Amino acid sequence: MTTTDHLNGYGPLAGIKIVELCTYVAGPATVRVLSDMGAEVIKIEPPFGDAQRVQGPCFGCGQTETEDPTYDLNNTNKNWLCLNTKHPEGLEAMKKLIAEADVFVTNTRSKSLVKMGLDYETLHEEFPGLIWAQMRGYGEFGVEKDSPGYDAVCWAARGGVAGTFPERNTSPAIPPQAFGDYNCAVMLAAGILGAIVNKLRTGKGDKVTVNLYHGALWAGGIGICATQFGSPYPKSRKSVPSPFNNTYKTKDDKWIYICQPNHNKYYNEMMEIIGREDMKDNPRFCRMEDIQPYTHHELVEVLDAGFAQKTFDEWDPILREHQVPFQTVFDYKDIVADDEAYDNDGLRTVHYDAFGDRATTTIPIRFDSFGDPPMILSKPIGYHTAEYMEKLGYSAEDIKRLEDEGAIKCWHGQEVPDKIFKSRRQEAGEAPCVWEQ
Repeated sequence: MTTTDHLNGYGPLAGIKIVELCTYVAGPATVRVLSDMGAEVIKIEPPFGDAQRVQGPCFGCGQTETEDPTYDLNNTNKNWLCLNTKHPEGLEAMKKLIAEADVFVTNTRSKSLVKMGLDYETLHEEFPGLIWAQMRGYGEFGVEKDSPGYDAVCWAARGGVAGTFPERNTSPAIPPQAFGDYNCAVMLAAGILGAIVNKLRTGKGDKVTVNLYHGALWAGGIGICATQFGSPYPKSRKSVPSPFNNTYKTKDDKWIYICQPNHNKYYNEMMEIIGREDMKDNPRFCRMEDIQPYTHHELVEVLDAGFAQKTFDEWDPILREHQVPFQTVFDYKDIVADDEAYDNDGLRTVHYDAFGDRATTTIPIRFDSFGDPPMILSKPIGYHTAEYMEKLGYSAEDIKRLEDEGAIKCWHGQEVPDKIFKSRRQEAGEAPCVWEQ
C-alpha cells in the first residue's frame, strides 16, 4: 500500500495529486502543508536523494538509514519515488506522473528545468490544466533571478531579518535554520490552493511562484514602513517605538514580553500595575504622540524598575487580572516542555527506534470537519518507486531493467511500516481520528 492509501481519504485535498521535485526545506515544506491536508504527494528524488537527507547532523540532529527526524519536519504523508531525470526513460516516467497530476511543485532553478523540459512554458503547452508552482530564492526578474538561494541569504540576510532582529549595535542575528523557509512554504501553499480553486472554476492550470526574498519583505512590512519615517531598525529595548511593547526582566531574572498596543488608553493602568501611581497622567509620558524620542528610554527605565520588584510567578496573576497581553520569553527547551503546544497539536510526539520519543512540529492549519491530521513519517529513497511504476503500466521486468540501467532506484532494505502518529487529544480519546472512521 502507498502512504496515501493509509490516509483513507482524509482531508479536504483528498483526490488531488501532486508531483514534487524539491530539495532542502522551503519546497518540501510547501508540499507537506498540502500532504497534511490529504493530497496524494509523489515526491521525486534523484538517485543520491534529496540533499536535505544529509543535513540532520549539520543541525545537531541524529539520523539512521531509515529514521531522520530533521527530514520528517518537511516530508510527512508523502509517497517516495526515485527517478533519474538525466536518463531518458527516467524523465519519461516523470512526464507520465505529471500527466496524471493536478499540481507540479519544484524549487529547482529555472535553467535546469528548461534543460529537462520541466519548465512552465513546456509543461503548460503539454498539460494546460496543470498547476505549476516554483519556490525561488529571488524573483523572476533582476540580476539575482538565476542566483542560488537559501533562507539564510535571501530571507535572513538580504531580507533584513538578520540585520533587524538583534539588539542595536550587536552582531547580526542567526535565526534558526529554515525559519524563512517555513514561513514562505505557507505562502506558496496558499498560492497553490488559490490556483486549485481557479482550476475548478475554469479547468485551466496556472503558474504560481513565491520567493524567499519577497517573503521576508512582506513579513517586514511595518519595519520597512517605519524606516521611511525616521524610525529605523534594529532597535534597542531602551528606545523602542512603544515602551508597552517591550521586554522586561523580573526579580528572578526571567524576561516578560508585554504587548499593550494602545499606549494612551492603558498608560495609567500600567503605572498602577507597577506601583507608580505618582506618574499617572504625567504629560511627558501619558500620550504616545507627546513622547519625545529622547524620553522613551526614561519610561523604559521606569518600567524596568517596576518589573524588577517581583518574580515572574508574582507578576503572572497580576498581569492576567488586568488582562495585559504578556508571555514569558521562551527558548526551544521551554517550548518542547510546553503543554500548550501539545494540547493544541502544535507539537506532536513521535517515536523513533533509534532515538526514542521526540517532539515534532505540525502544520498550523485545522479544519473542523477533519480534525488533527494523521502523520506518517518519511521513507528511504525509492521506497514506493516499484509500486508507482507498476501503476504507470511498467512490468516487473521493465522495472528491473530500468533500475539496472540507472533510470530509477527502488528500495530493497527492510520494511518501514506506515505507523500513523496521532495528536495528544486523539491519543487520549478526546478528539476523533477521521481517517479511522
